[in-house]
Amino acid sequence: MTEFVLGSVLFAIPVFLLIPIIGKYIDMRQTAVQAARYVAWERTVWYGGSAASVSWPANSKDDGSIQNEVRQRLFSDSTGIGASDSGAGDWGGGGLRNSWYNRDGSAMLASYDSVGQSVANDKTPNTATTVLNLIVTVTNAIGSFTLETKGFYTGAVSVGISTEPVNFSLSYDGTVAYDPGPLTLSESNTLLANGWSANGASHVKSQTQGLTPTSVFATDPVKTIFDIVKGAMAAASTQELWNLELGKIEPDVVPPDRLTGP
Repeated sequence: MTEFVLGSVLFAIPVFLLIPIIGKYIDMRQTAVQAARYVAWERTVWYGGSAASVSWPANSKDDGSIQNEVRQRLFSDSTGIGASDSGAGDWGGGGLRNSWYNRDGSAMLASYDSVGQSVANDKTPNTATTVLNLIVTVTNAIGSFTLETKGFYTGAVSVGISTEPVNFSLSYDGTVAYDPGPLTLSESNTLLANGWSANGASHVKSQTQGLTPTSVFATDPVKTIFDIVKGAMAAASTQELWNLELGKIEPDVVPPDRLTGP
């Protein structure tokens, strides 16, 4: 009985007191890992606008919207995915997860801002990108051709946890309590993605024009001057010159007989 009492006081009771707390920390850390993955993935999908290193007409979403979605969809309790998540200002659904509370009832995530995130896109780490950047720079000097070569996306999430001391005695003596103090869980995730794909027919046309030197004849004021010269030449020689369209670029068009409608 003496051994049992000593073992309980020195080992069993502290372990029983720590297991729930450690379990909560592990659960929050796992959620932070998933949140970092979410942030990195979202940026590979919404990589246009201010997130792009060049003028790229892709779907865009600012960092604040992604941050709100992380808080709503991963750190809130009993939440579904909604269109309004990106503009939320507090925990959604049933609020903060039920298990993420200290013994005194205080929230382990003291405020909505306890969950922070950052996302960055950097140049793809390889030799080919360096060579490609030189080619794109030269090509862009001739025509309007650009590429989004920053395909190395990094999402980072930090979770600030408010803790309470864990007492190691049955008398709840604060002098022998273990106080972990404020904790911050930081997780990051990186993804390599190819953001070169053109976004729609108009972007395909713009990119192709940048690779086609004769496309200058299809833009004003060169087009106007060329039409005048072409008309004079057609009048002096043959009408076929009038139908000549140098530099004309059109995306593939599906013939009307291939289209079906309601």
